[in-house]
Amino acid sequence: MSGASIPYHLRPNKAIDRYAFLELLSKIDRYCNCSISNYKYIGFGGHSLEDFKYIHSRFGISNMLSIEEDAEVYNRQKFNQPHNCIDCLKLSSSEFINEFQRREETIIWLDYVRPSELRKQIEEFQATISKLDTLDIIKITLNAHPASYVPSQKEKSSFELQDARINHLKTVLGDIFPSADVRKEMMTEKKFPEALCLVLKFAANQVMQGQPDIYFQPLTAFSYADGQQMLTLTGILLEKNNDKDFLEQTNLDKWELSNTTWKTPRRINVPDLTIKERLHIDSHLPNSQAKTIQDALGFLFDSKESVSLEMLETYVLFYRQSPYFSRILV
Repeated sequence: MSGASIPYHLRPNKAIDRYAFLELLSKIDRYCNCSISNYKYIGFGGHSLEDFKYIHSRFGISNMLSIEEDAEVYNRQKFNQPHNCIDCLKLSSSEFINEFQRREETIIWLDYVRPSELRKQIEEFQATISKLDTLDIIKITLNAHPASYVPSQKEKSSFELQDARINHLKTVLGDIFPSADVRKEMMTEKKFPEALCLVLKFAANQVMQGQPDIYFQPLTAFSYADGQQMLTLTGILLEKNNDKDFLEQTNLDKWELSNTTWKTPRRINVPDLTIKERLHIDSHLPNSQAKTIQDALGFLFDSKESVSLEMLETYVLFYRQSPYFSRILV
């Protein structure tokens, strides 16, 4: 179910999203009466269970559950299982969510990739939220590549293509499409993640209408592409009138990566850096601006200076979460 076909060492932007998630959990850990280590973690581990390894290593969570419907991926999971505290279940996401009963504090990551199942994915997001309780954390990843929904066609103008894409979303999503918020001009590669984020906002608010005491608080929203563009959103369930206390105690109101007001998702698109380039850039951080660093380098990361600067600005923002990949002999 998770997008595991591309090796992790070729997915630096997803890795940054993952490390930002770990940092977010560390901040929430300051607030929770129940330590994050006592939470149950549920996710779509893919063949390598990579996220499970990182979360167990960082927080010591020993109550972990991976969901997988593909038989061969499931068999690889069982072979690659890095810790015996990870239970691997061969189930579809819908089967699991239908049977799921929340018994303890929960972190769940719905890591979807198939654009053809968007409505099903949003409905599962809603169904999961409806079963969670205060201080439970949910993360969702969706395919945010607009051409995956309606491909570009030479005979269609950009305006016709935008019409086709928004009409497709309206048809597919039906009553969970926020017509008042999602506009035709969002049907582009750059703005499509914003449109899907508004869909998630509408869906979360819709399901929480029946919850008088708790609400869904967004925490982060990112888009990235290590192949096709993806959107990832993380939120938490909080008691009503408790948002200010939570945001202050976790320091999320000051964290540069947070998105607590449904703003446009922050794009993760770091340049492919050599070791020498990275060490040089890091030596100027955190007290230098991206423009100053780019001028000092004497070269660009893209043929367009503005794009190169944007990539470097993104790296400056995420350099602490950026992974190091290297070859080793085992």
